[in-house]
Amino acid sequence: MRQIQITQILLLACFQVILWSCGGSKEDSYTDSISIGGNLPEEEQLLTSGFQQLTDWTAHWKLQMPDFNLGEFKLSRIDTIETIERPEENFITQGNPFFPFLKYHPEGKGTVDIYSYKITFPEEGKPYFNPDSEVTYFRSDGMRERLLFIGPSGAFEDAVWLNSEALLVVGHFESETGVSPKAWIIYPEGQLIYQYETSLTTSSYTREGFLTKRFSVEKQSNGI
Repeated sequence: MRQIQITQILLLACFQVILWSCGGSKEDSYTDSISIGGNLPEEEQLLTSGFQQLTDWTAHWKLQMPDFNLGEFKLSRIDTIETIERPEENFITQGNPFFPFLKYHPEGKGTVDIYSYKITFPEEGKPYFNPDSEVTYFRSDGMRERLLFIGPSGAFEDAVWLNSEALLVVGHFESETGVSPKAWIIYPEGQLIYQYETSLTTSSYTREGFLTKRFSVEKQSNGI
């Protein structure tokens, strides 16, 4: 795994040199990326392992799309993380609606939150959904780092640590052809993002359906 990451870092470095020589700038886009033709074996194993743990998410999509098949996901690109961080301790504590869904690093290096940027809870009433989503990493050293961001066209729905180096995030993205499930394997220390896509689309997906169901269940079970 580490050897594969090193290889991809070298490829990214070469790619960036080409961009700079052509007058490109990292400020022109959120990330630099490399297009990939197929899955890398070890990343594919990680992806399969993660999907097996995210049973609520896979079951939800199976209901939306009877032909939903985890084997359809293919590695489409590798991005570098644009480091955006600031000092901030994790504010999500016991009693907060997002607390049960924090993703704790296996070696205690911090926690990941994928919901608080997207969802606002008023004092009364249903959750309010903001247009944008962020994967936030509250590091154990007191720094808050943005690992991944998506605008109104998509949302992050669930996540799981695959090991001490890799985090799997799943969600959806809307294009001209419809809404598709999407997945990302993030390496916070390696500053790499592996993006997975599928050709399956649906025109009848309720974009906040998974999030509404998740937090209504949590509200009923915890009385929050």
